[in-house]
Amino acid sequence: MTKPTILFTLVACLTCSVALAGETITAQEVEGYFYTDGEMKSSKGQFEITYYIEGNTVTRTRVYDRNKKQVIPDDTVYKIQRQLASDPTKGLSLGGKPIIRAIGQPGTDAVEILMIGETFIQSVKSTSDYFVISRLKRIK
Repeated sequence: MTKPTILFTLVACLTCSVALAGETITAQEVEGYFYTDGEMKSSKGQFEITYYIEGNTVTRTRVYDRNKKQVIPDDTVYKIQRQLASDPTKGLSLGGKPIIRAIGQPGTDAVEILMIGETFIQSVKSTSDYFVISRLKRIK
């Protein structure tokens, strides 16, 4: 095989494994911001969240409230935006590291965008009354 053929085969195999193999990620919130009625309030991280990535979806499988020491049921499904240049299946990122971005609807009046990096997760959730920005550190 020629070098270009080997390289193409390797990239194709890696792309398939990223897109098809399931992966569980757990992350701990390190900071959050809550905005409503013209006021932004910051908070220290309160949640530990588990996501499962498989194919073109991310599913939030567990939310643990560390302050209340209780699990909050959640099964929000997010659609991964594979068309974006920074998606890991593209093989190259424009000036940065590969990032998974996914969009979900965690409630009847909410939209959430996830940005999943190698060491972190960021999320922005918007409803008609408020929005929340969270930064989490991946722990698993």
